[in-house]
Amino acid sequence: MTRITRKKNYKSISFLLIACYLLFVASPVYANLPSSTDYQLQNYSFGAGSTTNSTSTNYGLNGIAGEVEFGKGSSTDYQLGSGLTYLMKANVPSAPTISTPANNYDRILFVINPGSNPNDVDYALQISTSSTFATNVNYINSDGTIGPTLGSSNFQTYTTWGASSGMFVTGLSSNTTYYIRVAARQGNFTQSDWGPASSATTSYATLTFTINNPTITFNNLNSTDAYTDSSKSDTFTTTTNAYNGYTIYGWDTQPLTASGGNTITNYSSANSSPTAWSGTGFGYTTNDTNLSGTGGVNRFNSGTYYAGFQTSGPGDPVADDTGPVTNTEISNEQFTVSYRVTANNTTPAGTYTNTIIYTIVPSY
Repeated sequence: MTRITRKKNYKSISFLLIACYLLFVASPVYANLPSSTDYQLQNYSFGAGSTTNSTSTNYGLNGIAGEVEFGKGSSTDYQLGSGLTYLMKANVPSAPTISTPANNYDRILFVINPGSNPNDVDYALQISTSSTFATNVNYINSDGTIGPTLGSSNFQTYTTWGASSGMFVTGLSSNTTYYIRVAARQGNFTQSDWGPASSATTSYATLTFTINNPTITFNNLNSTDAYTDSSKSDTFTTTTNAYNGYTIYGWDTQPLTASGGNTITNYSSANSSPTAWSGTGFGYTTNDTNLSGTGGVNRFNSGTYYAGFQTSGPGDPVADDTGPVTNTEISNEQFTVSYRVTANNTTPAGTYTNTIIYTIVPSY
């Protein structure tokens, strides 16, 4: 405030006055205002300089002179932050880059665009289902979850937020459009305005699963083929955006059984410890060299070792992809389970049948 007074017979002293008003508050705490446990400044001011001795014959001037403290001209498309207050603030970040690279149903990948801000700036991210951020406003936590409160822990460096690789915000709803925008700060009371927003839409959780051969018919077993057929197989094709992938389990309802009750037993080796074929029975192998479960990932030795099916569900894993599905969804991924049956010359003739049940379990 500038005050002009009639000059009297004493030396005029000019000074810069910073006025601070203290108000006792217990709750709530207002953002961007200096505070302690018991007090908070509801208003504070500063100037760029002052006059030392502005006088004339009849008048003396005591007051603040210099750049204005705060100004904010704006239009439909642009905003001008003028004055010393805006000189203290970090630069407003550009819109972040956001996407759902694997057709994600519960998460969005964001990459902060720091713009002209220096390396020691911290960033916070605001997320909403409203393009104007009028409703359903949350903030992204440092662990990628969301919460309703903006606190100091929500401000992290560009590197902590994943730098150019970005980071996923999780726990979102499927088939929903989200808007994300960023604010920056470089120390206390320097938080910028929220920058422009970018949007992305989450997908539905998806799964498709097919088997190419619903029915397998083995060759007639006789001395010509050494009572063996190992030429039959099933190929599984899977597409899913399940974040932790999927597992396919298999079991059969009974050993290969003829109408008279004669059987060809399941091969004796277990899924956890398959072996090179030896003896007789009905068994399977898989070309999944990264199979989960006990016994090691390539325990079927690239499809050359065999195991026998269990006769109760859910059975054993025969193929899987355990994710995580981040950059690209699992699309038309194929694994093949091959079968072998070997009888002996004393096995009674007949038509032997059973039913194999495969179940795919996605992990969302």
